[in-house]
Amino acid sequence: MGSLHLRAFCSNIHHLRSKFGLLTETMTNDTQFHDLTSNGVEFAPWITGVENDHLELVSVAFSNDSVLTAIFGATAKQQHIIFTFDQIGAFRVLDEGGLLELWSASSERKRPALSTFRVRGHMWQKESPLSWFFGAEKPYFSYMIATDWDCLEVVSLEPPHIEIQPCAST
Repeated sequence: MGSLHLRAFCSNIHHLRSKFGLLTETMTNDTQFHDLTSNGVEFAPWITGVENDHLELVSVAFSNDSVLTAIFGATAKQQHIIFTFDQIGAFRVLDEGGLLELWSASSERKRPALSTFRVRGHMWQKESPLSWFFGAEKPYFSYMIATDWDCLEVVSLEPPHIEIQPCAST
């Protein structure tokens, strides 16, 4: 490695260390962030127009520019619901059985809707706090889209654009 490349590398390391120090200080001083799971699982409403519909996951696509597009079907209404999230920090798709912590909590503290709601204070937040620190706005809730089988949870700075389309007739 030439001396010019080595100096640039060392400069980048110094820059990253100072950013990490600032990040650590901010995270340490932000009591709301520090205590994300101290109250246990908390739910918040997320009004989508389909929050109490029975949905089925059709597809999820993540692009190179950090856009997540998820398509759900509402069979009773014969509609497709397209959720487009920009600037996401993290996402996961789980079988509903993988979310027993949330379902147990919703039996104690009723969640605000059947299919779409916001959540915080669960184990994923404790396991991956940086996803929320960088990818979610205060008060650090994620967006949840639940079906009878699959659930999509998204950490995003902003709510998604939601488009509701009728299913194509055959």
